[in-house]
Amino acid sequence: MAVSTSTTSPLPLLLLHRGTANPSPASLSFPSSLRATSLRSRAAAAPPAETLSEDGIPDAPPEGEGTGIPLPSSLGDDGEQLAPKQKIRIKLRSYWVPLIEDSCKKIIDAAKTTNAKTMGPVPLPTKRRVYCVLNSPHVHKDSRFHFEIRTHQRLIDIMYPTAQTIDSLMQLQLPAGVDVEVKL
Repeated sequence: MAVSTSTTSPLPLLLLHRGTANPSPASLSFPSSLRATSLRSRAAAAPPAETLSEDGIPDAPPEGEGTGIPLPSSLGDDGEQLAPKQKIRIKLRSYWVPLIEDSCKKIIDAAKTTNAKTMGPVPLPTKRRVYCVLNSPHVHKDSRFHFEIRTHQRLIDIMYPTAQTIDSLMQLQLPAGVDVEVKL
């Protein structure tokens, strides 16, 4: 097995000039081995000649063209759509699936009548609790009963709720076998 003892790092380094407080692209210096040849070899096709600077390094495209990266001004507009300012998260738990499904349907219908956007119901993992009980208290120690309780969970998000949405949710009559947890 051959061991390399060279002191130079195989990774390229960018060096900053110490005299500048705010480094600009002009103050960055590339090692000579990384100039135009290695950048072109990494790309599938070389860029057109008019987009190369005098160093042979490709210039950045005009702002917003061909980068695929949204501009900060467009991020603010889409950011409101992606993360609503207010939402209600409802988590339902029950031991019986038809009961929890019926409760989810009631909540979604109440939210949709007030023109609130809903997401869900999202089924969360079912929690299983298993209890092991001896069949006989004295003689048959290997004979045991196993009982289990399964807790089914659903998650519903209500985006952009109004006062009418909250009122309609407060007036809902849900069955006693459903545990409801509401987060604003």
